[in-house]
Parts: sequence; C-alpha cells; structure tokens
Amino acid sequence: MKNENIISNIPKLEIYAMADIIESQPERISEIHFHDELEFLPIYSGRFLCRVDDVDYIAEAGDIVFVNAGVLHETFGLEEGTRWGLLQFRESNYLNTEIRKIIKYSVKLQNLEGSPVRILKSKELFDAVDTALRECTEKNSAYEIMTRSHVLKIIGILYRDGILSNGEEAFNTPAVQKILPAIMYINQNYSEDINLDSMSNMLGFDRSYFCRIFKNAMGATFTEYLNFVRICKAERKLSLTNERIVDISSEVGFASVSYFNKIFKKYKNCSPTVYRTAKYYNNL
Repeated sequence: MKNENIISNIPKLEIYAMADIIESQPERISEIHFHDELEFLPIYSGRFLCRVDDVDYIAEAGDIVFVNAGVLHETFGLEEGTRWGLLQFRESNYLNTEIRKIIKYSVKLQNLEGSPVRILKSKELFDAVDTALRECTEKNSAYEIMTRSHVLKIIGILYRDGILSNGEEAFNTPAVQKILPAIMYINQNYSEDINLDSMSNMLGFDRSYFCRIFKNAMGATFTEYLNFVRICKAERKLSLTNERIVDISSEVGFASVSYFNKIFKKYKNCSPTVYRTAKYYNNL
C-alpha cells in the first residue's frame, strides 16, 4: 500500500491533470494507495476496474470513476485499448471557507462513509472533467481561469447529486447551531478526556437529548465523530513523525492502543503500522 503524494502539474491551479493515457494490454495500473485529493477518471474506451477492500467497481466508456479522498484503492485496465484521463485536486483548495473549517471532520466523515468510490454515468460531469483536462493539455489563453471554472462545476455537480456533503448547507441548520460549541470544543481538545456527560453539561442539555440532536445534526454519533477527529490527527502524526504508535494513540486521546488500532482500521481499512510504512510516490 502506498500513500500517493500528488505533485501538481498545473501549479497555479493545484491540480494534477493527465489526458488520453493508453493501456496497450490488460494490466494493473496502480498498486494499492491513497491520497488526500479527489480523483476523477473519465473512461474514453475499453473497461476499467477500481478495487476497494476486495470490492470491484467496473467502468466502461462514457463513465467517470470517482474516488474519494483517503480511500485505499488500486486500479486495472481490463482490456486492450482501454483509454482514460486523470484529474486530481483537493476540494479544500477550492472551497475552504470558515464554515467548512469548523465542521470539516463531519464533512470528511460523511463523504468517506457515503461514497468511497462511485461509477458515475453523468454526461454533465464527464464533459466537465473532459473539458478541464483538455484545457490543461492545450494550455490556450486564460486556460487557468477556464480550468478553475470547470473544477468548481465538478464540485457543484457532486454536491447537487448528493455525492459529497455540503458543509454550508449543514452548518445553516438549527440542529448544528445547537451543538456547534461541542463541535468546536472537540476539534480543539480532542486529546483530552471528553465524554458525553461533559459535553451535554457544557451545552446545558440532557444526555439523551444531546445524543439525539448530535446524531441528527452531524449524521454520526458523538463517539463516532470524536473518534474520527482523533484518527485524522493520528494520521498526520503517523505520516510526519517517528513517534511510537502507543504514544500517538495516547496523545490523540485514546485510552488504549488496542482500541486505537481497532478504530483506525475501521476508518482507514488498514492498521496504523501498515499506514506508517506506506511509501510516498508520485502520480501514475
């Protein structure tokens, strides 16, 4: 498994774009890897396979393979002459508002659980991805502006079709407003001993009422959200430091390393040890 370190080939736009790759024969295209970018693969001809946790997603000409950020996956060309394009970018580079910063872990959690990989048959989306790729390839006058507009259109389509969760819409609900102080507290104090009683008392709510409105507002239980925030923090430490896993587990708020390992594997489909030993490499 590899953690793919995406190097933008269009620096001003912070995206990676590659068009009209041709596979001369059926073969593995990429080994198991993951990255923080959203990935779009328009299939121009042939058949293409994306595998996630032993589940195969097969796309044909006219389809878009959408791989969400942080999803472990590997890809294959299934027949001779399979042609596809590749577009990768971080959503936060285009929609990084204050609202999304506040509830970013909820958005990441809902997006990851809702659509790890999808085979999309939207002509509107295919055309937007294809046009963005052509703009980056041809580099005509003002291509950066045109490409950015198509990237924003791609994100808009994903929101409109319910493939990604819209942070702004979620933030503006009365339910989220009620529990927002708890969300902000968790985001900033995830390493502390945070429990249901302390959170419900902080907001002045009955425990059962707090649990109910938290789940309604965030689409996840209090414990699921807290654990996911801690796992996101642990990911960074695993990638950037040589600290022992048992120490990282404690630093991000887990009482035992065995429970940390269990929750980490739930969200990342691999152990912290395997995650840490992943090698960084460039694009396909």
